[in-house]
Amino acid sequence: MSVEGDQNIPNGVDQNIPNGGDQSKARLAYHDWQKYLPSEGEIVEGKIKLGPNTVAMNWKDITQAFQYACQELKPGQLVHDQYFSLYEAMSAVELMDPKMDSGMIFRNSTSPILTFEEAVEQNAIQVDNFSPQQLIGITDELFACLATWLDGQPLIQTVYTCSYLHKVEFIQDNYLKAYCVGILKSCELIWSLIQSGQVFEEEDFCCPTHGYVLQTSITNAKAFALLKEVDENCARNVKKCSRKSEEELDEESKLNNLLHQALHARIKLCRLLYSFFHHLLGSRMNETFLEVVKTSNNRLQSMDALIPIIKDSYHLGIHPNNNQDENNYMIGFNPLICIKHLPSQFPKMIEIMERSKAYDYMHTLIGRHLRATEVVELSTIDSIIQFFADFSSISPDVLSRSALQHFFCETFKSCNDKKSMIELVKKAVKNFTQPPVLTYPSLKSSQRASEVSEAFFERSDGPISRLLFIYCCNRSRQREKIAALLEELSAMQVEASQCDEQLNAITERIDSQLHHRPYLGLWGLYHTCKIMEYYLLLGFELDLYGSYEYYYVFWYVDHLYNHRLSCLYTAEKHLQAHEAASIDIRKNKNKKSKKKKKVSEHALEIQLLDAKQSMCKGYLRAIDGFVKQGKMIQQQSKYDTSNEKLRYEHRILPFLNVYSPQFITYEKFAEVRDYTRTALATATEFYSTSAKFFNRAKTKLEEISKSNDDVATSKLIKITKTNVVVMNLLASGHKKESKTCPNFTFELDNYFPIIKIQ
Repeated sequence: MSVEGDQNIPNGVDQNIPNGGDQSKARLAYHDWQKYLPSEGEIVEGKIKLGPNTVAMNWKDITQAFQYACQELKPGQLVHDQYFSLYEAMSAVELMDPKMDSGMIFRNSTSPILTFEEAVEQNAIQVDNFSPQQLIGITDELFACLATWLDGQPLIQTVYTCSYLHKVEFIQDNYLKAYCVGILKSCELIWSLIQSGQVFEEEDFCCPTHGYVLQTSITNAKAFALLKEVDENCARNVKKCSRKSEEELDEESKLNNLLHQALHARIKLCRLLYSFFHHLLGSRMNETFLEVVKTSNNRLQSMDALIPIIKDSYHLGIHPNNNQDENNYMIGFNPLICIKHLPSQFPKMIEIMERSKAYDYMHTLIGRHLRATEVVELSTIDSIIQFFADFSSISPDVLSRSALQHFFCETFKSCNDKKSMIELVKKAVKNFTQPPVLTYPSLKSSQRASEVSEAFFERSDGPISRLLFIYCCNRSRQREKIAALLEELSAMQVEASQCDEQLNAITERIDSQLHHRPYLGLWGLYHTCKIMEYYLLLGFELDLYGSYEYYYVFWYVDHLYNHRLSCLYTAEKHLQAHEAASIDIRKNKNKKSKKKKKVSEHALEIQLLDAKQSMCKGYLRAIDGFVKQGKMIQQQSKYDTSNEKLRYEHRILPFLNVYSPQFITYEKFAEVRDYTRTALATATEFYSTSAKFFNRAKTKLEEISKSNDDVATSKLIKITKTNVVVMNLLASGHKKESKTCPNFTFELDNYFPIIKIQ
């Protein structure tokens, strides 16, 4: 609730004021009347009775009248003010619900809320003489808060619930002080990394500190020195305890040995975490970024090796339920310490991760960072785009996505940024079609041809960089960003066509027998089709489509596969022509060395696309059969969604402004669909045709698996095998009389479902 709302509640409480009193103060503010409502108060004849005192207030119970009025509302109806929009409805907080109303935590509080400084002055918080069990418990709880923050919860309700972080200078225990400084410094660097990436949304990450600052008066040099000193002390304690064999140790000595090892593992993990982010983001003297990545890899692997040790010993630390705090809070933690700094309507109460889950989360996070470092080893733009797409498919957290973008950007910044990106684009176009402007010496030496081609490659850098940025965003936000990217790709296609025409004119002037066909435009069209396919298929993963919409989604994907296959076949012809010309040149030079026949550059991708296109056709014929038998009917709704044309155009609206492939209107789609459905008379024919398409796809995929057996291909083979069996069953008349629609389940693949008969 805002301050203005606090001071003037539209339906507040009126207080009886004597004649001559200030009537302007008759309306009580929220905080004024709230104090008259303790748990032991009761309302008697419209007045609040507090023991011997009675406060006169005009209360009116409207509960029954309100509930009676609500009974007249039908499902879906809502009575609201004209200024109450959908945004307010979605961001509203249900008062008095502990899961939604963060203020409800006050009801469980039995002691006053003290700041860290006040708690130290009143000896209400321990700052020294901690037992090993207490230190393990506090550090594990703080690490769980850190993991909860990285998972997207607010910093002020997770990490800053630890009182020790508010003034680390007041901590007298060196171990706890070093650990808190390391966590605080790591949080600052993590926030800097995420801010620099700019790939987070409000649902991904929340870092407003509402008045608190992450920086401390302790410098980086002092922080590293403190962590190193404590780390070395812990290592000495572990070494001292391990001098004796286990047979010579009693139970108490064994426990002390375990405690020292647990403390050493935790401070070492904190030190490595801090040094990893500091080295990654800090200034580098005479060190290349590839060397930085190598060092970072070593630190990540060392951190990962510590996780099992820490997980095996987290039970040694104290827990909130076995300390003496009357509020059942962990030592040094208070969820209420920042309550005054929270927004007036904070969304919900935060549940801190369990300690074991927090370390599992860190193990997963480390694995994603290790995978992200592999991007620096890639040398082609196609492999980089595929790497970003594969990394995005696992739905990584915002820190991993920011780290991936940082690794990629810093790699190119260290080798003259834009120039290297342009060279990558040139290499990609050359590998795709071998255009004369990049292969023929006579054309490469032409100044005008170089100017035209360089201008195109420089401007094509923008859409490619934008595509990589989109892959670093979360999956639900990618679709809206792809819509804007398609406009850029469309402009790039237009420019590529113009560039091809100019280069063709220059080429014919240089050599009348040589032609510069639409090589650049072909490359642009290929990538545009690929992004359009991704836009449509991503809707399956995000569960945006109803089953009655699957037909035109698969139909349009099939249409895009046609264009993409056409691009690949044409590119393959250009490559073969270039290879034949190269062989002729070598023969003219009397070179006797024979080279093995080169494997087709695009053969594997053509096979995979052919198989996926057959799968799309299989789904289309299957749905045709369901419609023919009445198993699948068009969704009927009073909200205009029964208009199939409206839904069709809504799903592919971003394609409207794409230069090529051209937008397919609903009328054209309906014409093709109706023609197909009239070509086959019965549902049995549709099911049989569907089974043939799925079987054809299975055969293609099995051929691919012989040379490239990966997990994705194996899953597609399982899907096609299952669907072949289901379609053959339906073709044989199985459950012919049933009107229940078969179920489409995306168990094995996000884009291609298994059809199950219900």
